[in-house]
Amino acid sequence: QGHMEGEVWGLATHPHLPICATVSDDKTLRIWDLSPSHCMLAVRKLKKGGRCCCFSPDGKALAVGLNDGSFLIVNADTLEDLVSFQHRKDVISEIRFSPGAGKYLAVASCDNFVDIYNVMSSKRVGICKGASSYITHMDWDIRGKLLQVNTGAKEQLFFEAPRGKKQTIPSLEVEKIGWASWTSVLGSCCEGIWPIIGEVTDVTASCLTSDSKVLATGDDFGFVKLFRYPAKGKFGKFKRYVAHSTHVTNVRWTYDDSLLVTVGGADTSLMLWTYEMEGHRDSRQCDSEESDLDSEEDGGYDSDVTRENEMNYTIKALSTNIRPMFGIKPHLQQKEPTLDER
Repeated sequence: QGHMEGEVWGLATHPHLPICATVSDDKTLRIWDLSPSHCMLAVRKLKKGGRCCCFSPDGKALAVGLNDGSFLIVNADTLEDLVSFQHRKDVISEIRFSPGAGKYLAVASCDNFVDIYNVMSSKRVGICKGASSYITHMDWDIRGKLLQVNTGAKEQLFFEAPRGKKQTIPSLEVEKIGWASWTSVLGSCCEGIWPIIGEVTDVTASCLTSDSKVLATGDDFGFVKLFRYPAKGKFGKFKRYVAHSTHVTNVRWTYDDSLLVTVGGADTSLMLWTYEMEGHRDSRQCDSEESDLDSEEDGGYDSDVTRENEMNYTIKALSTNIRPMFGIKPHLQQKEPTLDER
């Protein structure tokens, strides 16, 4: 039932129900049940692969960004088309409904622009310009009048909505703004999520709980990490978990913060993580390495920081064999003499 060829990047959790949507390079959009059944509820073929998706605030519509620069809005129940647009030629990298009534839809692309559409009138009403690289992450403020944008050049930019006028906001003011979501990986509030080997690996995704206390991240080494928010200062304390065999491309909390949903790129897998508040953990068997069960012994959120800072990721990534190697290398093998040589 899972995704097939290509990578999975698009992930969205429903605003009111225990379900999520994923979209992949395999040209399919899939809806998953996050309750104990863990089954696929629906699947729909797309004309192109996709890299992002987002539910509307009421959960009735689902926006999907495709790899050819187009995007569509579908009925979240039937997955039938409601409307589609194409103003760009490069990959749609992020897509977000404004909070509240979901009046606006921000559509970010790898050609460095964010287009803002009025969902009611089905018209483009603004263009955010000024990014020097492709757009990686995007969030609305709670009023639906400001957009925060991250780019591949590690820029943190702000744009007034819906017109798209660029704004300059000091970092102290950014902390005071109420955000409808936080998936940004840049800024003073997130400085601590970047590892000591930040030039080697990238933090690909983040997501903040609704109470703004815990920030989950995914990175290029397949690690899922939890930080206390805000993560100010370099090399913040964290807890680390491993399940994906390749880079983690996206992370999202469910509507009630009871589950964290993560997707892996090349492993095309969807993982569910149960989140239990400290002091309320059940003792039960778990498949994956639960490093935070050792929190009392090894110092809680401090426990994994020292170990990570001592690891040489470059050597580990390049020198570890995918599988054990046996036998003699071809160029060292003795060749049998030909008939002529005999």
